[in-house]
Amino acid sequence: MKLRDWIVGVVAVACLGFPLTASAQLEAVEAVFEAVQRVIRPGPAAPPGIDEAVPDDTAAPAETPAKEEKEEPETPRKPRAPLPPRYILLKLLDGSTIAGDLSVNEIKVKTEFGELTVPIAKIKSFTPGLDSNPKAAADLKTKLKDLESDDYNTREQAHKDLAAMGAKIAKQLAPFAASENAEVKRHVSEILKEFEQQAEEASEDEEGENKANQVWINEDTVETTDFTVTGKISPAEFKMASKYGPLTIALGEIVQASRPMDIRESTRRSVTVPGQNLASRSFKATGVRVQAGDRVTITASGNITMSPWGSNASSGPEGMPNYGWYVNGSIPGGALVYRIGDKGQIQKAGSRVSFTAKTSGTLQLAIGMMPEDSNEGYNFPGEYKARIKVDPQ
Repeated sequence: MKLRDWIVGVVAVACLGFPLTASAQLEAVEAVFEAVQRVIRPGPAAPPGIDEAVPDDTAAPAETPAKEEKEEPETPRKPRAPLPPRYILLKLLDGSTIAGDLSVNEIKVKTEFGELTVPIAKIKSFTPGLDSNPKAAADLKTKLKDLESDDYNTREQAHKDLAAMGAKIAKQLAPFAASENAEVKRHVSEILKEFEQQAEEASEDEEGENKANQVWINEDTVETTDFTVTGKISPAEFKMASKYGPLTIALGEIVQASRPMDIRESTRRSVTVPGQNLASRSFKATGVRVQAGDRVTITASGNITMSPWGSNASSGPEGMPNYGWYVNGSIPGGALVYRIGDKGQIQKAGSRVSFTAKTSGTLQLAIGMMPEDSNEGYNFPGEYKARIKVDPQ
């Protein structure tokens, strides 16, 4: 029996013989409901017959989720054979990818602090900047000039071409958002908003970061196994021995160069879990990919309103037995829960949990709630903010 239904019955009996209007009876029900809530909220006990009360250890569980099919742990991969010291993978402006051995053992990077010599074997990646790509710099300048055109079609085409260049040109566009030319200001502002929306969508949907699409700066960027530096790379062109024969590739034709490595870095991400993300309805994918053996730590804070118990009732990530059990005796109502992959076992995260992943998949978060409360259309305003750390082992 529902709490409110029980109170309605009590008030109806109490009002027999009294000529109360319907509105007066409704006020009486609300008054009794609030009074009962104040009494039962601090502890697990509730008036006899009220099935919203927390079940004791001998009661049937509020919900016993069907046994999840566990994902098979992945077989650890064999270590990659050491790369040749001059091996490099090049992504080119025309969309092609070429791999092979460079003719040089090292590159030079001229910085404001002096010139560095970086062995190819120590490079994780390098990304030529705008100064190393005079054609792209000229195209960008031309398209920005076309935004000032008196011809509508020319301006629209320039808008499309600039947007197609991607978020990497955001830094170059930003100053023109304050242009005195109304058309330039309008188009650039709209393009920058498009880039922001793309970045938000990528942060939700993508598991990794595409470094080739990072903001384009004027200087070249070199990332090594020990540090990252910006400056001017030399030589201006590279000779490569590939399976297609010897190639000569100009620095300005390269989008990004990299050396594949097995080294996985720690992952840090913050995720918001709104009250609507109930475990019985839907889990929220965090975009964090976990591999078997990784050490995962989740810390959470925040509050949600527990509407079935009144607007003044709230819960934190630990949940409260007062609000029933999602899994009897282990996951109280309102608790933050997690799973790895769509078929992973659901576990309590609470305000802090640290564990070693037994399976691989995308980490997902939700809020555990008694099924009768989550399936009756109640709203749970508020949110939990979770910070995720994954350390490869």
